[in-house]
Amino acid sequence: MILDITPYNTDKNLGKAYNDAFRNTSDEVTHICFRDGDTCWLTPDYGVHLAEYVRLHPTDVLTCWTNRINERAEQQVKQVNTLRKSYDMRDHLMAGSGYRRFIYETTPLRSFVSGFCMVVPRSVWVNHKFAEQQVYSDRGPTNMLGVDNDFTNRIRAAGIQVLRMDGLYIWHTYRLLQGDNDKTHLL
Repeated sequence: MILDITPYNTDKNLGKAYNDAFRNTSDEVTHICFRDGDTCWLTPDYGVHLAEYVRLHPTDVLTCWTNRINERAEQQVKQVNTLRKSYDMRDHLMAGSGYRRFIYETTPLRSFVSGFCMVVPRSVWVNHKFAEQQVYSDRGPTNMLGVDNDFTNRIRAAGIQVLRMDGLYIWHTYRLLQGDNDKTHLL
């Protein structure tokens, strides 16, 4: 079973929120799809496709395309100039539909990974828990930033792949109203 959730921790300890999600679910939950609170699946059949990706890649960590994210992430859609600035949901629905031509294709990610959408197998989590202490990002120590990247770097070092699901797209507001440099949600 795949659980699709948005974890939260009042202490802003994202690693603890991720770990608690696995700790608090039964072993019947084989994968958790962790999503940021400002994301939205746009097509009603996303669950069917997510389940098929998990079936095809049961021991890999999965992510997908999005419209707004850190420019270093290999998850940024190709139509970045159009979709990054668009407030029109129809643009995003069209983009999501367009990526369906790549359904069940994947691309291994080798660099920075953003955790806006991350499907983690329980079998991977058992041996590679998320950091609950401060991790160091390019912005210094934090309990929020860098947790996802720390996790994906460690699992890749252990030989586990991080794959982008090339046929799935998720809408991400990612500082749409406040601007790309806004950090108030991290305070």
